[in-house]
Amino acid sequence: MILNHDIHVHTYLSACCAEKETHRPSNILKVAEKMGTNTIGFSDHLWVNDSINPGPWYAAQGRNQIEKLSKDLAEIETTVDVLVGCETDMYGPDIFGMTRDFAEKLDFVLLPHSHFHMTEYMRRSHDNSCRGLAADMLEFFRAAVTSGIATSIAHPFYPCIEMDSWDGIIDSIADAELSDVFALAAEHNVAMEITVGNYPPQKADGSGQTRWSLETPVRFLTLAREAGCKFTLGTDAHSLEKLERLPELSGLAEAAGITDDHILRLDQ
Repeated sequence: MILNHDIHVHTYLSACCAEKETHRPSNILKVAEKMGTNTIGFSDHLWVNDSINPGPWYAAQGRNQIEKLSKDLAEIETTVDVLVGCETDMYGPDIFGMTRDFAEKLDFVLLPHSHFHMTEYMRRSHDNSCRGLAADMLEFFRAAVTSGIATSIAHPFYPCIEMDSWDGIIDSIADAELSDVFALAAEHNVAMEITVGNYPPQKADGSGQTRWSLETPVRFLTLAREAGCKFTLGTDAHSLEKLERLPELSGLAEAAGITDDHILRLDQ
């Protein structure tokens, strides 16, 4: 599989950036050139919906983010194709951090459907049991892919909380349920992200066990492919080191039967 694009790359403009002094567009593009990455999609966090209070975390990450990024990019010469997009958010099935009008001004929009760690803002209907989290992710997912905003769903079905229970959360969703929502995404031409965040880290208890099994993301990515979804590639890089993990996605894609033909081409 040809890994020639990464469209989930944050910069110092994102509040959660780990290395604000070094993780700047010029340095990111130098790493991309060295790696032979053809396309970088900048996707800083962005809230552009004046009708909804974004809360303090998103308040400073408004439309001026795009202006700042564009100014930085104007001063850079690079052989890499650059796309200007964003990662926006949703606080509920009908509460989106971006309007359709503004989304159309960008090259792409990544929309997560499960930032459930933002407990102060998320308007969920269920508890933190495996099935409760699964039910909320399914509800948010349906809303996300029919929103008219999303180009691709960022880290799909990754609940951001109770990650040691991720296997159980996804196991509580039947294949038919997943196939149905992925078919809905395909119908609305919304892609799924393949991300290095799917690879399981070890538990912090020193047991040597991983927090979840690789079979969990492989299962739902396979079902997404079978339902007709396209895919985007993303490291979700908040540091230069994480950009270098892009080649790891080949193993995950191969395990799910995803080939170059299944990748969404944003340059067309």
